[in-house]
Amino acid sequence: MDLPTLDLSQFTHGNKHQRQQLASSLLSGLKEHGFVKLINHGVPEGLVSEMWKLSKAFFELGQDQKAHIAHQPGPDPQRGWSHVGAESSSGLYRKGFLQSGETINLKDAREHWDQGPKTDTQYPNRWPEKSSIPGFRQPMEQAFDALERVSSTIMEALEASLHLPAGTFLQKITREKNASELRMNHYPGIEVSEIRGGRVSRIWPHFDLGVITLLFQDSVGGLEFENRQQKGTFCRIQCGSTSEMVVNVSETLQRWTNDFLPAGLHRVSLPPLLENCEEGLIPERYSIAYFCKADRDASVGALEPFKSPNTKYRDITALEYQQQRLESAY
Repeated sequence: MDLPTLDLSQFTHGNKHQRQQLASSLLSGLKEHGFVKLINHGVPEGLVSEMWKLSKAFFELGQDQKAHIAHQPGPDPQRGWSHVGAESSSGLYRKGFLQSGETINLKDAREHWDQGPKTDTQYPNRWPEKSSIPGFRQPMEQAFDALERVSSTIMEALEASLHLPAGTFLQKITREKNASELRMNHYPGIEVSEIRGGRVSRIWPHFDLGVITLLFQDSVGGLEFENRQQKGTFCRIQCGSTSEMVVNVSETLQRWTNDFLPAGLHRVSLPPLLENCEEGLIPERYSIAYFCKADRDASVGALEPFKSPNTKYRDITALEYQQQRLESAY
């Protein structure tokens, strides 16, 4: 099973019929799978290429250079570098991927660097030294802004397809109070046997915490989403190109819609060429993710149009919710 691939320019530059068609396809894809893929999304090809180049350059820095801007583990929004194993995605999803239910000492074989909006004075960014990677900051800030615009377009399309008043979602994801994050992931090469051992994964099955996630992945492979028709089974997300964008529903959107749009469960497993092997070296892998998040003071309880007598999600601010959830990942 592969995901639907949608042309976002049909919404941004199309006529009324094309806009409606794209919005409808976006909603149905996210409803059915929790994921879709986008082309012609509006992030310039050159900027995507620059992100890939800078990502590789950053993770090639020495440990001391990265440690200088290390994120301090805890519930606050991530900024700077997190070493391999610092975050444990297994803590974000506690259901049954180990028969014992145990989530202790399960390691992510991944390091990452996180960036927030340039206007965030509460949780400022931690940039590498200019001498380490000249020209790093400006294109990364440009990428953040470009991905913010794409996420707003996606949320506008969802408002239209759900027949919601304009701004129902977007008034909770504002430029002025932006709390979103841009992350570069690096998965170092690792032996198949270590993954097969059951205590280490590239990323364990988990849901993302924000509203939606926008992802670029390289061609190594391994990213998988849960097949909702066969719970507990996972399907590969093929990489059409390194500028193709994968979009998934995250926990906040599930809460806002009172489970109408469930978050997409996903993981990073063995790449296709090694899935039947017991030994061998898994090549390093890179990905870049933009986590579109609600304003920190916005409620992540169920929105009025989706409330019912069985409404599950109480009002809590986005920051409180994120802090509660991140405590389980560190």
